[in-house]
Amino acid sequence: MGDMGRASGLREAFTVGVEEEYQLVDEEAGELRSRARDVLAFDWSAEIRGELQETTLEVGTRVCTSMEAVEQELKRLRLQVAATAAAHDLRIVAAGVHPFSRWEGHERSREPRYVRIEREFGRIARDEHNFGMHIHVAVPERLDRIPLLNAVRGYIPHLIALCCSSPFYEGEETGYASYRLILWRRWPGNGVPPLLESTEEYRRYVDVLLRARAIPDERSIYWSVRPHAIYSTLEFRVTDTCPRVEDAAAVAALTRALVVAAALGRLPAWAPSGFSPGAAHALLAENEWRAARDGLDAWLVAPDAAGARVPVREAIRELVDHVAPVLDSLGDGAALERIDALLERGNGADRMRKVYRDSGDLGVVVRWLASETLLGIGLDRRRTQRGAA
Repeated sequence: MGDMGRASGLREAFTVGVEEEYQLVDEEAGELRSRARDVLAFDWSAEIRGELQETTLEVGTRVCTSMEAVEQELKRLRLQVAATAAAHDLRIVAAGVHPFSRWEGHERSREPRYVRIEREFGRIARDEHNFGMHIHVAVPERLDRIPLLNAVRGYIPHLIALCCSSPFYEGEETGYASYRLILWRRWPGNGVPPLLESTEEYRRYVDVLLRARAIPDERSIYWSVRPHAIYSTLEFRVTDTCPRVEDAAAVAALTRALVVAAALGRLPAWAPSGFSPGAAHALLAENEWRAARDGLDAWLVAPDAAGARVPVREAIRELVDHVAPVLDSLGDGAALERIDALLERGNGADRMRKVYRDSGDLGVVVRWLASETLLGIGLDRRRTQRGAA
């Protein structure tokens, strides 16, 4: 098979899809509004979905073979959701949590699954207003997903840092670039996946939780990256929703490249020398927390590096350089410049903080986010903003 045929084969075998969750906010005040049912009633496409909270709308792209296709799908879906919401005097916001709205007084879905979740998890379900991006990378059925899961889990902090967009919560600066992830960590069954020996061990793990009635189904395993229960994908479910659509598409391309590099045996294992799997797992959990706290300014624990730590920006650049040939072979070479631009410009949290420093008003931050969410998709209200924030 020639280079072009091999590239086409990889693109078709390792497809990618993205789910995004959006905040529904009042057009004037920018407060969260529990109006998902109203919006869904007017959704002619049946592509918009509700969530546990009536403040949330979710979409998912079609199966995509390129970064460009992901970007066009997300633009189409954001436009569709925004137009439907606008009919109810609402706007959508793509960010990890709302900067100032409180959780009290909002409605939750009456769908049986969500009623059960609220009954079982109580307060953390009631105040659950966080908004994430999930990236699915298809894995050919002939390949075992568990070795790939083991290989990619060491790079989750890199993805977290790129996507942080929740520094403010209930009107306060939290000190975290992704406070959403801190809130999400209250739920059981999430965090760094364990180092698994085989698919059989994973199946035994799921089976014992089911028999113990610890979980109702496999979907209740909320690891940062997990084998999907239905589709032959690895699902990365740890990052904040990105305000800017081009950043979301670039991170999706990088995520797919991680999986493909692992499948080709070209992804260095994150296996610090001198540590047991249990201790290495604890170090990975530390790095996820550091990425959530400090975003692109984080220092990751790196036992084999000088000083036992490395700046996450440096780690991301090293990773991007390492998977650059894979990105090129997938036709996603443009992601290299996109990721570099994101590192220079800052993630969503960096730019939200800049807007707040300039304005001193979280209402301005929400209005900026609402405009950033629609930037370049046909409904943006800042036609000249590409160089701003």
